[in-house]
Amino acid sequence: MKQRIAAAVAVVVLAATVGLTAAAPAGAWTPAHMPTRPSRPGVTELSVVHGIPNLPVDIYLVKDFFSVRKLSSVNFGTAADLDTALPGFVTPGLYFVDVVPAGASPFHPVLDTWVLLGRNQSKTIVAYVTADPAGHPGSPALKVFTNDVSSTGGQARVTTTHTAVAPTVGVYADGAVGIPAAFSNGQRASAVVPAGTYGVSITAPNDPTGVLASLGNVNLAANTNTLAFAIGTFPTTFRVVTLQIPTA
Repeated sequence: MKQRIAAAVAVVVLAATVGLTAAAPAGAWTPAHMPTRPSRPGVTELSVVHGIPNLPVDIYLVKDFFSVRKLSSVNFGTAADLDTALPGFVTPGLYFVDVVPAGASPFHPVLDTWVLLGRNQSKTIVAYVTADPAGHPGSPALKVFTNDVSSTGGQARVTTTHTAVAPTVGVYADGAVGIPAAFSNGQRASAVVPAGTYGVSITAPNDPTGVLASLGNVNLAANTNTLAFAIGTFPTTFRVVTLQIPTA
């Protein structure tokens, strides 16, 4: 706890001494409009997803206790590749991530966490609300997921992450391939499939015919990992945001 408080103090001190670079938050990206990073093997990657409805936030990032950046007024549904949002900032190192209500002091975070980012690693920080398998909401959380960037041998990897206030669901491609057939809040699953365009749907668990939401056609490019994050509360604010990153 003392370390977290000290880090929060460091955010304020550094903001006053070195200044904060504000980056416009990226918009919510849907599977039909999904940015793809250039295929540059060996690039260290960090991204953020804001999955808590009705809570605009500012996100402070402190790298190696010195370098500070800020994402201002980040809205629900934002999925941001930080190498794009903060050019030149993301390198291997230790990051303290401080999430506060938009316009609030970094002294009063609603969520915070540490991220150790190694060379050639890809990680995503997700703010979301936990839920039990029945879909009953729990508490806000800030969780770091490590993304698989190992070789797909010319095929495509798709990784689905359940961070929505929703019961256990399934994700199916073309109504047949379970990616996975059933998973709950806080869990993720990955599959490697031939590159191509797939019709993707959210379904009742283990039931490809029980479609709860259709994501339409999703292009899974060769030698990429498509990251899909279910966020919000089903069915009112539920949505899926995506990022696509290159694999080795």
